[in-house]
Amino acid sequence: MGAFVRSDLWSKASGLWVAQLTQKAAVLGFSFMVGHRLGGDGVGVMASVLALAWLGGTVAGMGLPDRAVFRGASGVMSGENRRLYGSFLLLVLLVHGAMWWLAGEMAGTVEPHLVAFARGLIAGAWAHCSSAVGLGWLRGAGRPKAEVWATAASAIALIAVPLLGFDLGLAWAVSGLCMLVGAVVGNRREGLVPDRPALPLDVLRRGTPFLAYGLGAWLVGNMDVLFARAAHHPDDVGALQVGSMAVRGLGLVPWVAATLMLRPLAQDWARSIPPRPIRWAFRAACVGALVAALAWVVMPFLALGHGMTMESIHRTTWASMAVAPVLYAFVFLVPIAAQWHLGRTLKAMGIALMTSVAVGVISMDVVDVASKIVAAGIGQLVAVLWLINAFRSPRPEGIEVDGGALGPGVARTGDARGGAPLGED
Repeated sequence: MGAFVRSDLWSKASGLWVAQLTQKAAVLGFSFMVGHRLGGDGVGVMASVLALAWLGGTVAGMGLPDRAVFRGASGVMSGENRRLYGSFLLLVLLVHGAMWWLAGEMAGTVEPHLVAFARGLIAGAWAHCSSAVGLGWLRGAGRPKAEVWATAASAIALIAVPLLGFDLGLAWAVSGLCMLVGAVVGNRREGLVPDRPALPLDVLRRGTPFLAYGLGAWLVGNMDVLFARAAHHPDDVGALQVGSMAVRGLGLVPWVAATLMLRPLAQDWARSIPPRPIRWAFRAACVGALVAALAWVVMPFLALGHGMTMESIHRTTWASMAVAPVLYAFVFLVPIAAQWHLGRTLKAMGIALMTSVAVGVISMDVVDVASKIVAAGIGQLVAVLWLINAFRSPRPEGIEVDGGALGPGVARTGDARGGAPLGED
């Protein structure tokens, strides 16, 4: 990875990787504590509430966290971007406030202790979601120090608070609050500060392309799980998730590297230095191959930790190892391609999704759940090829209008309001 992450970004990327890996380990430990204290019902509440909270927060955010990464890379701190930040905070607060009152329905239970746990999860989800725009802007600007410290503190809180005898819901809330405090402190010193909310039409116009970008990238990367849930028994879905856990979990490595490269790449492109997507894809694929080897090593530990047999996750682990190079190339190229040409990036993901769905439908009758990983991998391969092709197109220049800038790589239409014709990941 060091060959294609510049030396001045290596320490920043390493810090983020360590912090995020620590947080993932803390979440895993937290889930073990949930199972120990609250049993299977608690684990189920945690899964359902966090999934719904993620969906609600994503839709409410209207793609503005993804937009913030690219605006940070371009160094834009206009009044419009500050107003959009204010709108984001307001929308997220309203949506999570409604979730708070509907905690019992989201958790699917009326047990007081489980409802209280669900409300703690929702509070933490609100705080974590509220930090997304601020930390995203700092990440894009190449200044992730606040995110590193906030993520590390979040991980510590997730384990320390329960060990001190406090409720699990409080632990999740405090963990999310650490991220929010990090975003506030980091941006007050060197980043983006929110202003009064923008008009709803401006939020839709500026955020929708980035909402499509975020949802599209997530779907391309997770189609195997969706197919498995649609066609297989829950035990098979669990085998798929555990078998692909190492490859999927370490996907943050190429993602962090790519997002930290956005600003220096934009500066290179301004000096007419051409992009090198084939080289980037190859080196990201090499990292994926190394992670695949690691997945084979840790397979027995993952099986033991989740109470599964080696045989139950053997085939899904092999399948995830096979597609790891393609998956990592996709994860690395997506944000860079979106900065180069947003419209063509969306087109690439749309074609990849159609390919994955077609192959997935054909594989619905296949008994082995590992076939769904292969179906998703074929779609990811198609996405990589189309993303490489996107760099063959000239890069449209951003245009400033009313104090704000268009998203990266989005050509302005004839509409006087400046709506982007296509969106991005």
